[in-house]
Amino acid sequence: MTHSQHSGIVTFLTQKCQLIETAFIEEMTDHFVASVEARMTDSLSFEEALRQTIDDFGGQKKIQKMEWCYRKVFLKSLLRDWWALVKSQFSKTKRLRMLTVVGLTTFLSFYFGLMADFEGVIERNILWTSIQGGSVFSVILLTLFLLQRIIPQFKKVGIVRTPRLLRTVLSYLLFAGALLLCIGISSLEMPMLLKALSYSILWSTSAVLLMAYLEYSMKTDPDSWYQTQ
Repeated sequence: MTHSQHSGIVTFLTQKCQLIETAFIEEMTDHFVASVEARMTDSLSFEEALRQTIDDFGGQKKIQKMEWCYRKVFLKSLLRDWWALVKSQFSKTKRLRMLTVVGLTTFLSFYFGLMADFEGVIERNILWTSIQGGSVFSVILLTLFLLQRIIPQFKKVGIVRTPRLLRTVLSYLLFAGALLLCIGISSLEMPMLLKALSYSILWSTSAVLLMAYLEYSMKTDPDSWYQTQ
């Protein structure tokens, strides 16, 4: 298969089918190339081989529906990978690091919980402003993701990749969830020792989830992280 023929397959998938998920486009390109090459060995022209391959996949509409199904499965797989990394934080190779981070977090939580309420250290309006700002960003990102099929200007290959979208939403949920729980704990009437313990559990859990999130980010987008030779 020539380079122009390969480009013709990619053009069909990205422009005519309007696919937008990079991983799915790459997978479909491999399937199309294999199918077209097999048909061309039977003396079919490239155009005829491509047309039969398209028909075998059910046409453009069917291929678009396949992409959305692919995204659902892909998203579940990414979530399983992240949760596996969360559980791996308690493995022997990471136990020392986890105990160090959690121990430091516990100490600071008890210190601020006993010496000064978190609400006095970080004003409530600052927390709410942070949460609201993150919400606006996440809503904009999800809107762009969903409008790719509707607005022609957004129909670009990989404008929002599923792993990157998941990382953004996941980081916001960890951030907003921790702050909301912090606000909730600070507003409760309870003994300071119990409040300090609650802060400790909250931020220690958040620290473990954050360490797993950082490993997940490095795994799904290694080019964005600096690595020594």
